[in-house]
Parts: sequence; C-alpha cells; structure tokens
Amino acid sequence: MKTKILGIVTMVTVLLMMLVSSVNAAEFTADKTEMKKGDEVTLTVTLEEPAQSVQFDVEFDASKYEYVTDSVKSDLVYTGSNLIGDNDNVVRVSAFANGNETTTTITLTFKALENGEELPFTISGTEFVGVDGVEMEGNLDNTSITTTIADPVDEPTEPEEPGDVDEPTNPEKPGDVDEPTNPEKPSDDNNDSDYVDEDGNPITKLPQTGSVVPAIIAGVAILVVASLVVFKATRK
Repeated sequence: MKTKILGIVTMVTVLLMMLVSSVNAAEFTADKTEMKKGDEVTLTVTLEEPAQSVQFDVEFDASKYEYVTDSVKSDLVYTGSNLIGDNDNVVRVSAFANGNETTTTITLTFKALENGEELPFTISGTEFVGVDGVEMEGNLDNTSITTTIADPVDEPTEPEEPGDVDEPTNPEKPGDVDEPTNPEKPSDDNNDSDYVDEDGNPITKLPQTGSVVPAIIAGVAILVVASLVVFKATRK
C-alpha cells in the first residue's frame, strides 16, 4: 500500500515539474510585420520574471534588413550587441547587471533595405539568469517572426463632396444710358487744311482774297493818271 502511495506521489511530482518547465519564460515579438523600404522594425524579448543576465542570438536576412548598430536596450547597465556569422546575419545580444538591477524587456532594431516576402527573424541560444543567479527557463512562445517588405499601395482618395452652390444673384439692371454727345467731326484726312469753321466743320475753300489786289492797283493807276491830267491843266 505504501509503495502504491509513494508511486502516485512520484508521478504527481513529475507531472508538476513538467508543467512548471513547460511554462513560457519569454515572448518574442515585433512592433510591425509589414513595412516598406526605409522603415524600421523593433524586436522585443519579454521575460515573465526579472532577470539579471540575458543572452540570445537573432538571425535575419542581411540582404533585406540592416541591423541598427547599438540599438539594443534593456534596464541592465551592461547591454551590448555584435554581429556574428559568415554574412553578419546574426546579432548576439548580451546584457548583465552591475548590482541589483533587473530587466524584463530587451529590444533591438532593424532597418528594411529591399522588398521581400516571408522574411524571418529567428531567435536562438537563449540564456536567462534571474535574481541570485537562479537560471530561468528559456522557453519561448515563438522562436520566429515572419515579415514582409513591399512598396506602399496608394489607396484611392474619396472625392470631396461638392459644397452648396451659391445661387446666381440677379444682375443689376442697367440704368438710363446717357445719349452720346456729338463728337467732334474728324478732319478730312485727304484735306491738308487745318482750318475749321465755328461749327467745327473743315473749311474747304478760302475766301477769294486774290481779286482785291488788282482792284487796288487799278484804282491807284487811275488816281495817278488823274493827277497827271490835273497837273498838266494847271500849268497851261
């Protein structure tokens, strides 16, 4: 009987240990999975318990992404990263405390270089150490994040609704139109005369002044002849 009870207790203990060890100790996430060239994506490792020492590797496609140098951050004093691998396509993250400080999140950033689909970020080699040097389980809910880099699609914009159309105002009625005054008659372009009469009409004929001169000359001649006749008569 005692043997059976001991066997049951042992089985329960093993099951409890398996349940404890299967609890996810960390979560691997990204702030976005779809982006365009030039965008940045931040990866985050979130721990369920505070840690004083963290290490892990993140593998990525170096032809599509560029690791932003020294972008790794945590609450631990000594937090750093470096590229490893034949093509510098793995970032190794290391962080540890200088005293009693702890952290539950570690972040690092990548920049999109070229378009591509199903581009993974894969985490491996996780080592988490808690308070007082207790090693934490390194189980993660997921070890890979798939992303896509593509050109943005221009969404059609909705046309603006036309506003209220102002009704046309009644045009002003024309007032009394002043009758045009008689314009000055233009001078005859073919007439060289610059003279006009009192009505403004051009003078086309000048007064006949030429006939007066002969008459005066004739009168003077008559007076001269008469004077000579009188003079001769008075001398006889």
